[in-house]
Amino acid sequence: MSHNLYDMRTNIKIIATPYYPSVILAIQRISQGIYHWSEEDYRMNVDALMKDNAGLYVDWAAKRFMDSRGNYYRDKLQIDSLMFLITIQNRAWPCGTMITYYVGGMFGGEGFTVPLYGSEHCYMPEITNLEDRIFLVNENNKFIKPRYVWGKRHNVLTMEETLLAMFYLSRGEDHFLAGSDEMYLLVKGFERDIKLTYSLSMMR
Repeated sequence: MSHNLYDMRTNIKIIATPYYPSVILAIQRISQGIYHWSEEDYRMNVDALMKDNAGLYVDWAAKRFMDSRGNYYRDKLQIDSLMFLITIQNRAWPCGTMITYYVGGMFGGEGFTVPLYGSEHCYMPEITNLEDRIFLVNENNKFIKPRYVWGKRHNVLTMEETLLAMFYLSRGEDHFLAGSDEMYLLVKGFERDIKLTYSLSMMR
């Protein structure tokens, strides 16, 4: 996981977690405890998430990962794709004094909270094309865009947004992470561009 929570130069805060194999195992083990899965259910869910998000498989007998070509996992270049879980917050919203209106009565009605003065005083960036402003960058300063971004609910960033962004890393014999020890998630188009750093030594 990487974030810019302590960067006071921007109101936009981003927390992003790449679904490395170890992260997938941890997520599913936590889910097993929450949902009381059997060990078989746990393995089935790991297999599905590992295949969809990293392009890997699990040899449960050997307790090792395998790539799509049937080779045991030894190197980051065997990972064909990578999913990021991205949370974006606008710390500039709400700004100033707020007032809540209730439609249908205070008890049982629906509440709407808005600034007491005009919203033109608040920083509310448009995110209609947010998927076109997210990039993965390697140490050769090459950029790739996500194959898809899922989960955006609004076109203006006021409420927190949680996204899933899928990047395809491998194109035939070429791999996006070849020659890199770090990668960067770059989100453009806000008050300033936001760049988060990830060590590839953790991609296991």
